Amino acid sequence: MLKLFMSGLLLALSSLSVAEAPDGNHHYITSKIAKYTQAFDRCNQIAERRDLPSKEIIAELADFTQRDIERLLMSKAALLRQECEKAELTELAYAILITENEELQQQTREAISAIKVLAFSGDIRKFQAIYQSVPAEIRQTLEDTGYFDRPFDDRKLLDAIREKP
Repeated sequence: MLKLFMSGLLLALSSLSVAEAPDGNHHYITSKIAKYTQAFDRCNQIAERRDLPSKEIIAELADFTQRDIERLLMSKAALLRQECEKAELTELAYAILITENEELQQQTREAISAIKVLAFSGDIRKFQAIYQSVPAEIRQTLEDTGYFDRPFDDRKLLDAIREKP
């Protein structure tokens, strides 16, 4: 859902039409939003294209409670995706900080407002807290596995764990 909204936001921002030509700040901000959106899509594609981990890892994860595994995989997947897009997100944050106190056109203010809600929602801190709340033994199992060092599809993995005989 968020992926579709991000793509829609980029399209909306690129097609805004106003009587006056967009200023340099608008172009600067929308170019950073576009780069961030591309990174967001790239990181999601990495996750979606990855194969599942080995059957041994799935079996090991299946030994933990459903609730712990769901919380662990959901939070770890979100943290890895955020890490994947961190460079572009940092550039976007910098661009917003250096331009938002300037006199900006309405469309530029709207673009900043929209992307701030999505990219800087504060959810990452919630995911960090969730990840830390999972028992250390389970986190260690994940951290000892090389599979969980880049974005992965937590839903696909949860389905595989649930289907394990």
